Amino acid sequence: MTDVETAVHRAGTLPGWSSVLAVVAHPDDEAFGLGAILDGFGRAGARVSVLCLTHGTAPKLGASGDLRALRTAELQLAAKALGVDSAVLLDHPDGGLGGVEMMTLAGDVLARLEASPADGLVVFDPSGVSGHPDHVAATAAALAAARRADLPVLGWTVPGTVAQHLNEEFGIGFTGHEPAEIDLVLRVDRHRQRMASLAYASQAVPTGILWRRLDLLGDHEHLRWLRRRHGTAVATDDAPSVLKVHHRTGDRFEIHVRDHVLSVDQPVGAGGEDTAPTPTELFVASLATCVAFYARRYLHRHQLDTTGLAVDASFRLATKPARVDRISLTIRLATDLPPARRDALLAVARKCTVHNSIVTPPDISVDLSDG
Repeated sequence: MTDVETAVHRAGTLPGWSSVLAVVAHPDDEAFGLGAILDGFGRAGARVSVLCLTHGTAPKLGASGDLRALRTAELQLAAKALGVDSAVLLDHPDGGLGGVEMMTLAGDVLARLEASPADGLVVFDPSGVSGHPDHVAATAAALAAARRADLPVLGWTVPGTVAQHLNEEFGIGFTGHEPAEIDLVLRVDRHRQRMASLAYASQAVPTGILWRRLDLLGDHEHLRWLRRRHGTAVATDDAPSVLKVHHRTGDRFEIHVRDHVLSVDQPVGAGGEDTAPTPTELFVASLATCVAFYARRYLHRHQLDTTGLAVDASFRLATKPARVDRISLTIRLATDLPPARRDALLAVARKCTVHNSIVTPPDISVDLSDG
């Protein structure tokens, strides 16, 4: 029995969409990552399309020649193996997707939806799963487009046990989720996914991270609802988290979170009494604390010393609109880490929940109740 099978908690089936669009960063993402899921949609009768935002021309494994033509041909072979109806590649920079204006990327997704309508989108988890910033940007663009088109979005993820195994074996920065955070656990057939993956001779050989991940996952894949229809963003469980803010006096407010009470205020120079941090300081503090939490969990998981763990945070404000313009965080440890562990720790910390919520902004609604 695999680690994944022992973690299965919520078996499910794919939604009954008649058409689905997968939005990915590179040729091979649709096979290496989403292959078994897209195959499952196809087997259920859905029309499956793929939008790849780059040609994936950053060379790997010593590939040479016309990489653009090579990656295009590989995608078409992989798409045929998966039974994908159409696959479109765009020319945004491989490795630089995060530097492209988000509305440009979202516009590309919307244009593809107009040309080939879909009932829903399938993407990588907002963490990027493997931590690749292009994956993060592709998912953020798909979510922005989904908000405009009011479409549901499913995000592919891996269980935390699988991410831990891969990180320990390869010294990388996979981000997984605990069972309570996973919405659908699917039993899949990997035959077509493996055939599609073999089409990418320039990217992978039958060894290494990809194949080890498939071995660890066995015949299960894992999905999270990132968005449902009608403007509903989805939390990591079935019930939304609720907190309440009560006015006390002047600029002082109390925040009630479960059985805990926190306060906010303003400095004296801003008209407050300086009895507590400001809301903006709590915002930055939440990010710093989340980074510290993820760092502590990583160190504990790898039996590394957590003595002296701290996170220093500084931030800069800007106007038009009023906002936090820059945040700088530094993780401090009492002992040195090996280089591979340093990189992995940073990769994990940079994918904490609060950081992901800033990089991939949530849907926010502000209403008024007179009652």
